[in-house]
Amino acid sequence: MRKILVLLACAAVLSGCAPKSNIVSPDSTEGTVAGQPDFDAKDDVEIDWEQAKVDAEDIFTDTKEYPYSVDFHLLLQPEQKEIMLVWVVKDALPSNQIAKYSEALVKGFNDMVATQDFSIERSSDTSYGGLWKTYGLSYGLAPESTQDDEDTWFISGSYPAGTDFKLPSAEEIQKAVDSVEAADAAETEAPEEEASGNSEEEPAEENEADTAE
Repeated sequence: MRKILVLLACAAVLSGCAPKSNIVSPDSTEGTVAGQPDFDAKDDVEIDWEQAKVDAEDIFTDTKEYPYSVDFHLLLQPEQKEIMLVWVVKDALPSNQIAKYSEALVKGFNDMVATQDFSIERSSDTSYGGLWKTYGLSYGLAPESTQDDEDTWFISGSYPAGTDFKLPSAEEIQKAVDSVEAADAAETEAPEEEASGNSEEEPAEENEADTAE
């Protein structure tokens, strides 16, 4: 999705994303107990996307948890309910880590937003989370050195809101990587074989010339 247009600016102040508490007067017998979080789902919760970006950056740029991480970008088209997640990683990201990082990105972002809106289903072994029921998703893992060239990304994908999608498995990714590497190797070998064939033909041409003389 190349038309995601609004790159959220980095928020200057980092604040927690814990649920807010409803505080009542000490002599009140109704409502929420003072200081106790209200975990009830609310309708029409407005997501603070600036805060979401800050929180996501904290999660996905944690190099202790994700040693190949470099940077994170959240791009949003709120009117169309489209979200793009771009995780910039080191060029040396192993192919066997692509699936792990992809799943962590999609599920992790969903679960982080769910801390603001408790009506959003958390991710699980069988679900990427409820955020993608109402928001379209585009995502990618971008090598640091060529992050501006989407054609070089380790992986990317787009899914309309409500799509019952499934990210490529580690096995599928490895098979694709092996296929690309084999094709690259074949392209490299072809010119070498052609050059070798030409060099073998040259003496024969010289012999024909000698005979003619």
